[in-house]
Amino acid sequence: MTSLTVGMFDSFRGLLISYLTSLASVWLLCYLSANLVPVSGSHGVKLNTTEETVTVVAGKRAILPCSVDSIADLNVFRNEYKVIWVNPRKTVMSLGDRRLIDDSRVSVERPYMKIWNLLIRDVRHNDSGTYQCQVNTFPEQIKKVNLDVKVPPMIHNNLSTDKVDLKEHETATLVCNVSGVPHPNVTWFKRDTVLKQKERIGTEGEVLIIHNITRVCQGTYECYVDNGVPPALTKAIRVVVNYAPKVYLDGPKRLGQSLGKETIVECHVSAHPQSETSWRKGGRILSKGEKYDIQVFVSEEENTVILALRIRDITPDDFGHYDCVASNAIGSDKDTFILHETITTTTTEPPKVDSYNPDQFEEPRLYNSKPEHKLGNHEVDYHSQITEIQSSNKGVNMGYDDSDSGSGAKSETLQNSVSAGNFISPSLMYVEPSSLVMYKFPHYSHITFIPSPLSVRRHRKKRQQQERCRR
Repeated sequence: MTSLTVGMFDSFRGLLISYLTSLASVWLLCYLSANLVPVSGSHGVKLNTTEETVTVVAGKRAILPCSVDSIADLNVFRNEYKVIWVNPRKTVMSLGDRRLIDDSRVSVERPYMKIWNLLIRDVRHNDSGTYQCQVNTFPEQIKKVNLDVKVPPMIHNNLSTDKVDLKEHETATLVCNVSGVPHPNVTWFKRDTVLKQKERIGTEGEVLIIHNITRVCQGTYECYVDNGVPPALTKAIRVVVNYAPKVYLDGPKRLGQSLGKETIVECHVSAHPQSETSWRKGGRILSKGEKYDIQVFVSEEENTVILALRIRDITPDDFGHYDCVASNAIGSDKDTFILHETITTTTTEPPKVDSYNPDQFEEPRLYNSKPEHKLGNHEVDYHSQITEIQSSNKGVNMGYDDSDSGSGAKSETLQNSVSAGNFISPSLMYVEPSSLVMYKFPHYSHITFIPSPLSVRRHRKKRQQQERCRR
């Protein structure tokens, strides 16, 4: 027998059973109606007709109560009275304690003689409705039981968003398609991977729309689904924002240094997808070697790397413009700094100090942050209150731009401090007297610093963009 023939036979069998069940229900109702026993002669048969509601979660068991009190003899009751259950579709489900429908989940439970409860196992949502327990007295006695089936929330992954990949300033649409009874509420959150927490955003609903999206809006979003029927569910949706590189030097654009010394500068590159980065001088790409040391570090900021350039044994040819360049499929960007020569003078060597005295120096204070560390030929000791540098023969010059400040006194003091082996870090490249801003290179010296006004403005702008994502 072919599968097609078997399928047709099963379909015909189902239709036949349904037809015979409906026909039997109609015949049974007609029979009971024709054999109603008047209440006056019903031997005290009384059905509890108080309407009730039974609430159950889908998948559980539902017990629909029905009790009949009678002072009649048991044999008389069996011969003259019939108790039936009728479902919401007006189909007779049982006669006495016998099941009449083709549903093995249903049975009549009688723990006591007067109890005629209807038991439904593995309840489904389509079982909801009003059921009737009837006794064929005249007038007919009927008890109504309302079955309310609750369904836990469900997320339909095939109709929901898993990942959104788009460019900056486009519109992102996140969908969390859900169902349940009652219909669930959907709340949206954005995860903060740094603080290990999540923040509520937008309004409730199955769709979250982010207009004019920016790079600070990228990350993992989460829809939380709950309708009061446990368990509540969550779904993570990844939002990826592609944008052209943004390059910036977290420090001054002009650096002064003496001949024979060395200097270090860093540039930050933020891009997605990841960009190609390089240091250039006069259009020529610089490569790592005896003259230059180029290192790449991963920043704490997402999709950001730090490109560090170290120039050794500075000669007149090394002065000029240096470009930090980055490019990807979307665009390119660069930032430039100028290295120029600084002429230093020597003065009387100041006394060496064993501990820091704020009255002895005008320079910004630095505080210890990590144990012993080495940078090239310079040994940095973090065990004293102020960092001491034992310089090599060439030493490290703390450059100061006299042309911008109009004064060379501070540069002279810095140089003398280095000569004495008492000053603090080769990362102090340039100091503006008006703001006393100290710049650092954290991957070399690991020392905290006073943020520049430029860094403060960038941080404030980033926070403003993040506020837009929360709306």
